[in-house]
Amino acid sequence: MAAPKSANLSISKPLAPIYLLFGTQDFLIQMMKKNITSEALNDEERDFNFSKYDMTELPLEHAIEDAETIPFFGDKKVVIIENAYFLTAERTKTKIEQKIDRLEQYMEHPAESAVLIINAPYEKLDRRKKIVKKLEKSAAVYELSHLSDTTLFTILENVAAQYGTRYTKEGHEQLLAAIGPHLGQLANEVGKCALYCDADRAIDAQVVEEIGSKSLETNVFLLVNQVMHRKTAQALQLLHELVRMKEEPLKLLALLERQFRIVYQAGYYQKEGYTQNSIASKIGVHPYAVKLALEQTRLFSTALLQNALEKCAQTDYQIKTGQADKVLALELLIVQISGKAA
Repeated sequence: MAAPKSANLSISKPLAPIYLLFGTQDFLIQMMKKNITSEALNDEERDFNFSKYDMTELPLEHAIEDAETIPFFGDKKVVIIENAYFLTAERTKTKIEQKIDRLEQYMEHPAESAVLIINAPYEKLDRRKKIVKKLEKSAAVYELSHLSDTTLFTILENVAAQYGTRYTKEGHEQLLAAIGPHLGQLANEVGKCALYCDADRAIDAQVVEEIGSKSLETNVFLLVNQVMHRKTAQALQLLHELVRMKEEPLKLLALLERQFRIVYQAGYYQKEGYTQNSIASKIGVHPYAVKLALEQTRLFSTALLQNALEKCAQTDYQIKTGQADKVLALELLIVQISGKAA
């Protein structure tokens, strides 16, 4: 079995007759489909020889029949099979019974005039399935999931370069802290920052701070950070800002508990000798989230983290049983955990 090309967007020539793209990085998947299509078709040919088939709405054989049909204009056509759920263990609500044997037959003699792209935007393929085993042997397979920080930086550096702007390490760190490791959102923010910059100004930490956005998860991380630094007044101010932004208090509480749990688990596994990447795999978060959590472990002892988790559970119970007002309960929680009145 050929090893999947992880997060590698380069296209070897000649083009493969069949490409299999899978993973959860939608931004990379879209880039990959664009790159393959651009290599196969020019702009004029694309109008006539490019088609997509969503497997949650259409039968698989429609896509195969299209691939087997001679191009109307030009030498090549590109056919994309979207949401190939039948390659995974994922359940879907579609009532269409896909004829997988039709794809197996096509794979034995793929059309020379077609490039078939199979997109499975899911975390894992079900490698017990015969069709998956066959595809991994005969198709060009690209896994587009978790990215290392180095790869993430390189991709965003290239995005900035398309705007004629430099992307700095300092800006990258600041943007990761604000957005988290979500490539699509990061790329949008880099584009926004690039438009803000003058020709001779790079995307640095100051630019990101001035115009960058912050995700809800990042705001909750900052809230936890303020609590762990005993900055109660600032933590309460951020809480009130989030409430004014119509964020649901119970959702905020769940995210607070999640962040405290990540810090607790990261600290535990670090003491057990696990590496940053191993911890990330163990608790099911991105390595960058573990990096930030490990920095926070220096602020709270294990006992304090356990107490924070217990307080979160108590607050959740009090809110859900109507014993406490949502916002007041969160305010009290912050004061109790930080150990300091506002």
